Amino acid sequence: QEDQIIPREEAASIAITASGMFGTNPTWRASGKVSGAAAFSSCARPLNILCCSTRQWNAGDEWILLGIRRLFRLAFPHVPFNWILYDRSPDCFTSPWESPERRSGLLANSFQPERALHGIDLIVAGGTPEWIGPHFESLMMLPDAASKPWFFLGIDHIHPEFSPTAQEVQILSRAFITARGRLAFDALKTIGLVVPILPCPSLFASPWEHPVRAINSVGVVIQNDCILNQCVSTELKRQTLTLVQDLAARFQTRIICNYIDEFMELLRLPTDVAIHYSYDSADYFKLVAQCDLIVTTRLHSALLANSLVKPAIVVNRDPRVLSAIDPCPYIFAADPKDVLKQLNVMDAGTIGRNLFNWKRNIEQHYIALIMERLQRHGLYQLSDTK
Repeated sequence: QEDQIIPREEAASIAITASGMFGTNPTWRASGKVSGAAAFSSCARPLNILCCSTRQWNAGDEWILLGIRRLFRLAFPHVPFNWILYDRSPDCFTSPWESPERRSGLLANSFQPERALHGIDLIVAGGTPEWIGPHFESLMMLPDAASKPWFFLGIDHIHPEFSPTAQEVQILSRAFITARGRLAFDALKTIGLVVPILPCPSLFASPWEHPVRAINSVGVVIQNDCILNQCVSTELKRQTLTLVQDLAARFQTRIICNYIDEFMELLRLPTDVAIHYSYDSADYFKLVAQCDLIVTTRLHSALLANSLVKPAIVVNRDPRVLSAIDPCPYIFAADPKDVLKQLNVMDAGTIGRNLFNWKRNIEQHYIALIMERLQRHGLYQLSDTK
């Protein structure tokens, strides 16, 4: 069944009472209809969208792409899309994060940038700091890249300097961009671009919602201190593991690992707390749905919790993480030692109701912007369905 949403003006005024606020079935989506149906100017073929993401590298990247695809489906529930992957996984490059040279002879089912962009209607990247630089250079430097419409949705920026190439500036100047925090907003402002700040599209990744009612079960997402480009400090890892034991004394607690390295390391620890992992990013919807709250060092695990209408507490003070959670009022920041105190004053029922309505408003805002920009590029026209 396709997801449906409440129009923004209705979502803003929804009143859900504490008694029976979600009825008898806690897994649901609100019903409603987007005002004005989107119909393509030509129904002869689907829209061909080249999406820049990774596979089997970062579950967060895959949740971002699922969120983007869901937004497009909500905007155009009856229109087919051809989703084509440009894989920017580190394994695709001879010197990851340093050189744009891709490994030769890649056989994966993805777009290789030695091909022209013939037939591609739209290029979409989202929610990641890697939207320019070496992993994007081979795609952006294609002769017809600058003539294509580009969407950069919920992007971030982690480097102190921002020095895009002339080709990157040309593409960015014509693109539709939303930033997920002040870091990217400020970086883009240095080249004269002022963009809206909206949460990362992974907020819409989950295919269903399982709203929080009370906090009885807590999931803790832990990083280790040695994975290249994905680690936290040894001290933060230690504090988070200590927090797990403190939480387990009061709540049903489980550990959730996003990476195989973390999982294999934690399996060696003497703990009675259940440890969960899957190679398949889609399995995490069920894992998170079984928790009432997520405590995490990882940004996208917090956003995935919000996608399921669960609150999250981030215990990572990295400026990039704090910048990205700033637009998200139901992702809370705390030091590991303060998490239990925060849980003591948390009103789960109120948070669940407010989070649901806030998410619907953000959803409608995204959809309106996507529809307007596609219309500007001549990719669809609006027709009333009264």
